[in-house]
Amino acid sequence: MQKKTFRVLAFCETNTKYGREILEGVSQFAREKNWILSFEQRGRFELSFDRYLPSTADGIISRTIHFSANEILEKSGVPFVELMGAVPRNQNGKKTLSRKKFSDIGTDENALAKMIADHFIERGLRQFAYYDMENVPMFYPRRNAYLEYLSSLDYSCHVYPSTWTCQDCYFPQWHEKYRKRLSKWLLALPKPIGLFASLDQCGQIVLELCQELGIRVPQEISLVAVGNDKWICRMMNPAMSSVNCNSFAVGYLAAALLEKKMRHEPIASNANTGGGTTVQPQYLAIRQSSDFYSVGDPDIEKALLFIRENACNRIQLKDILNEVIISQRTLYRGFDKYIHRTPQAEILRVQMEEAKCLLRETQFSIACIARRTGFSNAIYFIQVFRRECGMTPNVYRIQNRFGSVMEEY
Repeated sequence: MQKKTFRVLAFCETNTKYGREILEGVSQFAREKNWILSFEQRGRFELSFDRYLPSTADGIISRTIHFSANEILEKSGVPFVELMGAVPRNQNGKKTLSRKKFSDIGTDENALAKMIADHFIERGLRQFAYYDMENVPMFYPRRNAYLEYLSSLDYSCHVYPSTWTCQDCYFPQWHEKYRKRLSKWLLALPKPIGLFASLDQCGQIVLELCQELGIRVPQEISLVAVGNDKWICRMMNPAMSSVNCNSFAVGYLAAALLEKKMRHEPIASNANTGGGTTVQPQYLAIRQSSDFYSVGDPDIEKALLFIRENACNRIQLKDILNEVIISQRTLYRGFDKYIHRTPQAEILRVQMEEAKCLLRETQFSIACIARRTGFSNAIYFIQVFRRECGMTPNVYRIQNRFGSVMEEY
């Protein structure tokens, strides 16, 4: 008997990189299973089902913000997978006591918090802040994971006291009253500080206001956002560091979970019990907004800056000493004290970061990347990359271009 061909509707925004990559992951699974996949171009807040009735589908993958839309899906009786989570509200905009629907598949917020905090700490920062544009419960786990991880290391965190509730406008950064309040908060933050913005769009407004206020980035505020929308990140001045959350894998795993639901197959206990299945963030794309060391020693900071700018030009220890004009002993002591690495190890770290960036974002050959990162030949580069990163450059390129997916699916 021929297997049933499922018709699946995907309600997911196409105006963000995260949403588009989710759809790419869903589409990949759909091709493998010969699904009939329907979706349309829509914004993050376009929630109507006017053109698609849920009852016409065998399954649905959705990213819904409002609880009313989520209720429509639940009442339809059609198997569905939720990728955003929604908070119930009554007609006056206040939360009701109804149960909440959480995301079935999402980013591992604990891993995300650790990745960003460790980046700041590794750069010498000991003061931290968190900013989220809107007071939205679906981002509470992101904020709480960051606060808890910093607390485990005996650090505190300044959190922007947002009271925006998404009722009047989804983009409060355009409101002068909102900008003034956020500006006041940014100016009052102790400096230097590492600031975690919950989304690229949140990082965008912070960088815009820092530029208006004369706050130096990254010297005073070092900023990392989430989403790694390269169009946004590279438009900013300075270019914005951001975490790639592996949304391709989120989409692929969501489709795999929906397949099981449509076929009435057993589902793992963690896959649909309120907590959901989590996907590890892929990498932190380091750009100018956080590419800075705050160690409190001008000579060591100058040496680190020189390495950052010249590591791929085959520099040696003597080149660093000529730049900062301090003794070799003082240089080694400073590096050990502030970043717990030798100058040579820091050169190699910068080379590996640049190699990873070229592997992810270009079609350059391995030989070309080896030359661009200061290695004498491709064979030696592959050996060093495998030793430092635990995989070959080609494997890294494949995993981080298309997203890694759990083997069980």
